[in-house]
Amino acid sequence: MPATIACSTTSYGPFGPRAAITHLRSVGLQYLELPIHTHGQKTRYGEIPLLTSIASDQEIAEAQVLLTDHGVSLASCQIVTGNPLFKSARQVLRRKLEIAGQLGVKLVIGDAGEVQSPDQLPALYQALTELGDVAGSLGITYCLDLQPGICRNHRGMIQAMQDLDHPQIRLNFDTGSLFYYNDEPVLEIALLKVCPYIRHLNLKDCLGEYDYWYFPPLGYGGAVDFMRVHQVMRDMGFPAPLSIHVDGIEGERDLPLETYQKQVVDSVATLRECGYFNP
Repeated sequence: MPATIACSTTSYGPFGPRAAITHLRSVGLQYLELPIHTHGQKTRYGEIPLLTSIASDQEIAEAQVLLTDHGVSLASCQIVTGNPLFKSARQVLRRKLEIAGQLGVKLVIGDAGEVQSPDQLPALYQALTELGDVAGSLGITYCLDLQPGICRNHRGMIQAMQDLDHPQIRLNFDTGSLFYYNDEPVLEIALLKVCPYIRHLNLKDCLGEYDYWYFPPLGYGGAVDFMRVHQVMRDMGFPAPLSIHVDGIEGERDLPLETYQKQVVDSVATLRECGYFNP
């Protein structure tokens, strides 16, 4: 079977989730990665959230109708909030998990967290275990995001998986963020080592420079070999969504909607050339 190819709403910049839902089918995609934003916090691109952490049942139902009307299905929800070590973040993450459950989503991408000293690690693991238990009760797998903290690179990800050993906690690997958060990583080695634990994969291109926000359409950055990524995941029999992320370039401003749509079109074309849509 071909991979499930989704697209993050971040690929539509300030036009956000509604633009993504409206235009997704025209680029040949059906599946969406939808962020559930934290109420009261600014969004990265200034987009208007479709759902936040205080979404009502009516708002959730209206979002489901919007998706259905446009023939779009949710592959996952991004619920990144903050460090689960802190109770305030855990409470919001739990609520976002409940919203994802109401949406019928089976995968969420959430925070892994970070510690300032080794003696905080047991508390963080306990917090993640509690979130994994909540996710499990909702039929959801909680995918730890590749971000600063315990899941900054493949070594930390593997250690977290082995230490937590929780059936509902797995990984979200991000091909572009690996370079953003690490100096000179080897993508193929990292991917091969964590592949057994991955349940969600963000496809993101970049120049390969540490701490440089440059995430163009897939195939236009040069650091990510998308053909090889496809081969690795195919050989592992990867069953879960691959999500297109065109997160933009630092300093870009006031791009028209047509440009965002073209970037998604170009990304889909790259994946087609690399065989992602082949049976």
